[in-house]
Amino acid sequence: HAPSPGADLSETSAWGISGSGPWLLACMLSLIILMTACGNTLLIALVFAQRSLRNTSNCFLVSLFLSDLMVALVVMPPAMLNVLYGAWVLWPGFCPVWLCFDVMCCSASILNLCVISLDRYLLIISPLRYKQRMTPPRALLLVGGAWGLAALTSFLPIKMNWHSLGHGSGHSPMHGCCLRVTFPFALVASVLTFFLPSSAICFTYCQILLAARRQARRVAALSQPPYPHHSPGDERRLAHRQGRRAVKASLTLGVLLGLFFSAWLPFFITNMAQAVCECVPPALFDAITWLGYCNSTMNPIIYPLFMRDFKRALGRLLPCCSTRSPHRPSLALSLSLRNSGEPNLPTEPPSLASDPPQPPATATDAVNLFDDDHAGIELPLRLPNQVDTLD
Repeated sequence: HAPSPGADLSETSAWGISGSGPWLLACMLSLIILMTACGNTLLIALVFAQRSLRNTSNCFLVSLFLSDLMVALVVMPPAMLNVLYGAWVLWPGFCPVWLCFDVMCCSASILNLCVISLDRYLLIISPLRYKQRMTPPRALLLVGGAWGLAALTSFLPIKMNWHSLGHGSGHSPMHGCCLRVTFPFALVASVLTFFLPSSAICFTYCQILLAARRQARRVAALSQPPYPHHSPGDERRLAHRQGRRAVKASLTLGVLLGLFFSAWLPFFITNMAQAVCECVPPALFDAITWLGYCNSTMNPIIYPLFMRDFKRALGRLLPCCSTRSPHRPSLALSLSLRNSGEPNLPTEPPSLASDPPQPPATATDAVNLFDDDHAGIELPLRLPNQVDTLD
């Protein structure tokens, strides 16, 4: 029989934990919810409070943080009750609504990650034309498309009962509030909300990494004559620095993709397996589902950790997050100036007689992790003539 809402957590748990285990599980899940809600709320408030962060590119991050915040506030608390009691203890009519929000918010989070990867791809591959291509109306259109697709794969099929084809789903006293889907629906929904977006994410990030390596080779070529004051020691230092940047970029992308796939790939595979044979134990399915939820907890940690503009904004807001590294102004065009209209070119060229030529920063810098301010580009001598064509 289904336990009452006031049942002792030490006597009933969907994960089969006895004694003090359910209370430890409740504390752990509550901590995840609290971290997810606080982290995403802080970053959304930070973007609106800091003028330097209010730009077109960060619009996609705000959309991501909003979807993750909705996961924390709307999806996670009922899911925690489902896990702890093994039954749906809330109002029965809220069960299908919660299922719709569950699918929509998680799908929107994944689709927003795809849109962010597309935005960074356009920024890194063609920084001088980024402002023309990624206009605010186009950015809002991409955000609206991500949320629209997420809503179409959640509210419409669930309300129309397309996901079950009459087999039934939703509130059950014995199994809680769960979504039972047919294999065709699970396959189509997984392709639209995970496999296609994840393929796009892998493609764009790999293209960014390849662009970084190509630019590293160009930098190595610039270290050769006709620079008269460039010594072999400078070349070795330059090659070593570029090698470290390439390794750092590779590790950054590896961490991002690894966390993303480790969070969501098991869920979608398990969901399709459950649609075929219904042979996945409820405790295992709940654990894999919460692993996917934890991606919303990691997103507000990953992006500020690797983005210098968010680091500085957090440092100004929270003294404990301040960084001691001084800002190194670049003499050349910085990708972070994409929102200020036109690039600011140096008024005086660097002196080759006094200092060895500084290599242009490459896309390798930008991939760590899409740090626009760090991805400064020192233009080759031919590019100032091309800047005039931007108007």
